Amino acid sequence: SVGLLGLMSTAAVVTRMIGQGQRYSKASAMAAQQIESLRALSCGSIAASGTSSQESGAYSIDWTSTDVDGGNSKRINVIVTSRTGKGIRTDKFTGTVLCLN
Repeated sequence: SVGLLGLMSTAAVVTRMIGQGQRYSKASAMAAQQIESLRALSCGSIAASGTSSQESGAYSIDWTSTDVDGGNSKRINVIVTSRTGKGIRTDKFTGTVLCLN
């Protein structure tokens, strides 16, 4: 019975870890999608910041852009926020958009 209890607690930890991995993967995909949609715009039309939500508000995406390299590129910082069983999880991602003048 001691071995069975140990096995059950390990299964619970593994299940939580799988859930965390799935949330991080989804957040990463959403951030990549946001960066790619900004990359499709001309640098002059990229706003300094923005926000959106996806999947019926389960995920909130906030982003900011700043000029780098003398204005030859923009750094895009994306923050994806989601609810978990224990509260709110925040994942941060950064990408760069090259400005071709």
